[in-house]
Amino acid sequence: VRDSYEREEFLDAEAAQAFETMKAAAATDGVSLIPVSGFRTVAQQQDLFAKQVEKLGSESAAAKLSAPPNHSEHHTGYAIDIGDANVPDADIKYSFEQTDAYRWLQANASDYGFEESFSKGNQQGVSFEPWHWRYTGSERAELTFGVSKTMFP
Repeated sequence: VRDSYEREEFLDAEAAQAFETMKAAAATDGVSLIPVSGFRTVAQQQDLFAKQVEKLGSESAAAKLSAPPNHSEHHTGYAIDIGDANVPDADIKYSFEQTDAYRWLQANASDYGFEESFSKGNQQGVSFEPWHWRYTGSERAELTFGVSKTMFP
């Protein structure tokens, strides 16, 4: 991640390998992908969710922007928030949609087993998150998201 974040991010081993392969492929196309957020514990998600509740005034409003604890894709180790290394101001922001990284991901991420979790108008009713991608490129990863993909194709 960016040096200014002063932390490391983690993913499931197969998701991490796929991300590194995808990152290298993007680099050959002149696009610099960077991990912004990966695995989160339930306690970390509780803190993030509580901040959203405080900011927005209710759990239902917060749930449109941040998953409640025990419901985040980040708990699986297969979800990653991705940034454009050349556009730090777009990290975890809707403006990420305007970056070369997002355009590259839309065109190529599926080749590496990644899919956008919360596209515009998603059936879950979750706010559009252009930065949030999940790895489904293995049988084990696909099983993790199989139920939600059946409920919300």
